Amino acid sequence: MTAASGHSPARLAILRRIAVPALALASVGVLSGCTGTQPGAPTTSAAARPAPSATPTGGAGALDATAFSEPCDQLVPETTIAASYAGMTALTKAAAPAKSDAAVIGAYGGTVCTWKNAAGTTMTLAVGRFSTASLTKLKNSLVVSSNPVPTYRGEGYFDLVGDQGTAEAFTGDYWVVATSADPTFGEPGGAEPLVDAAIASLSALSKG
Repeated sequence: MTAASGHSPARLAILRRIAVPALALASVGVLSGCTGTQPGAPTTSAAARPAPSATPTGGAGALDATAFSEPCDQLVPETTIAASYAGMTALTKAAAPAKSDAAVIGAYGGTVCTWKNAAGTTMTLAVGRFSTASLTKLKNSLVVSSNPVPTYRGEGYFDLVGDQGTAEAFTGDYWVVATSADPTFGEPGGAEPLVDAAIASLSALSKG
């Protein structure tokens, strides 16, 4: 049989040594093609996606969030803005103040809404959806870094740093932050209409 094939035993041994690694490489390529990302599929899963670098001001650390998107005029009706924050107009491109908890919510895929008045002062509302463990961390951090406000619809806190007032509240799975340097936000009651309107809308969403 060796003579018919035209190859000596030594020659066949050399060919086998070359062919076996080549077949192994080909097999790896086929298997890789089976497990690779299909066209149009996401490149990373939610679990594999790295956490945002934004850190809550109270020091709660990394959080676990679910993306939340809701139109701003559905969260807070225009009538509420007109009645409680005269002169504030909604911006089409929201921008939370840097290093604020509103910015943290935005980094975690939450909804951010911004209004601006003729003087150039902005008012921002941010709403994010987080795990129970993350909300507990946030609440615990605010107990020592902010001030409790019993009058908000949800568990509420308020802090004034310089002229920037920040109200934070929790309801269900949601973290709500309202912040502004407008004099209206100089005390907890100034942010209350904005926070309570958002919480009322979130409650309606949960029931729906």
